[in-house]
Amino acid sequence: MHSASLIDELETQLRTGTNSGRAKILRRVTDLFLMNADRITDQQVEIFDDVMIRLIEKIEDKILAQLSECLASIDNSPINVVGQLARHDRIEVAGPVLEKSNRLTDIDLVEIAYTKSQAHLNAIAGRSQINPVVAEVLVRRGDTEVALKLAANPGAAFSSESFSALVQRALDNKNLAEAISDRADVPPELYEYLVMRATEKVKKHLVATCKPEMRPKVETLLSKVSSNIVRQAAAFPRAHTGWSTATMIKRDLATMRSQLEKFISSGGVAEITNTLAQLAAIPSETVKNVIRQSSEDGLLIICRAGGLAWPTVRTLLHSKAWPRPPQDKELKNLSDRYFRLSSESAQRVLLFMKARKTMPREEMSRLLEEA
Repeated sequence: MHSASLIDELETQLRTGTNSGRAKILRRVTDLFLMNADRITDQQVEIFDDVMIRLIEKIEDKILAQLSECLASIDNSPINVVGQLARHDRIEVAGPVLEKSNRLTDIDLVEIAYTKSQAHLNAIAGRSQINPVVAEVLVRRGDTEVALKLAANPGAAFSSESFSALVQRALDNKNLAEAISDRADVPPELYEYLVMRATEKVKKHLVATCKPEMRPKVETLLSKVSSNIVRQAAAFPRAHTGWSTATMIKRDLATMRSQLEKFISSGGVAEITNTLAQLAAIPSETVKNVIRQSSEDGLLIICRAGGLAWPTVRTLLHSKAWPRPPQDKELKNLSDRYFRLSSESAQRVLLFMKARKTMPREEMSRLLEEA
């Protein structure tokens, strides 16, 4: 930006200019950036970033949408500008950068996926690469359209837990089941679960639409289905201290959470402990340690990782399994912290908790604050 006239005009517009004047300057600055983007330094990009951030205040959405389109595919786009555009409430503005910009981090995408509209989630689901931490939020919060777009995206990567949750949604959705069955990365045991537990409508659709090389396998799986097998697959497991991922993804998570509520009502401490361990995919000894210490923070982490709703957590805190029921004021504080805690943060803290079977209550609290 060596033009003295442009610099002078920029300073004037930033100080006293009208919205239309700012828009004209923004177009000129954007054009200047685009013409030089492939050869300017990171420090120069930061200067553009600072200038454009100041210019886009009070700019009409139509202009911002055009800016988003211009910057979406540029590898070194001004990072703060992209971040602000991506968080815009209007999908016309946010959509292009959400779907295409590599300047958005997983942290950015998770935050936006948790706080913005289904249209924003749909745009994220179309990215060329989606890491498991982002896919988990899309599966958890996304509507059917988002789930279908995500499942059909070959660049999306899933954790076993997210894949399992996606399959749960596909059991009565033939289009989603078809999209999942077409994926090259679907685990064999999870594909078997989908075929054997789906509704009759979905099973027929899978047979009709599956790839020719998969048809014998599908028909073999269907021939094994009987009322006894289905009943066994739906049955809740007995208490166990070493839940594997393979076991977890074969279980019906909705059924487990329902069973947990029954155990809480009946006061079955051992059953509650083992169910929480399975839902969070951690050793039951870790859950026992949290209960022994009456660590509310530890419990919040486990429950959030297990996908439990707050009413269930609140009931658990007042059950026989919990040593020290919180008072009303403390309960409100716990509720606020639970709603602020993301599943991704909970899973991150659990990595430390699983590595150390016992952890002091104070350290769990510290990890939660840093999550």
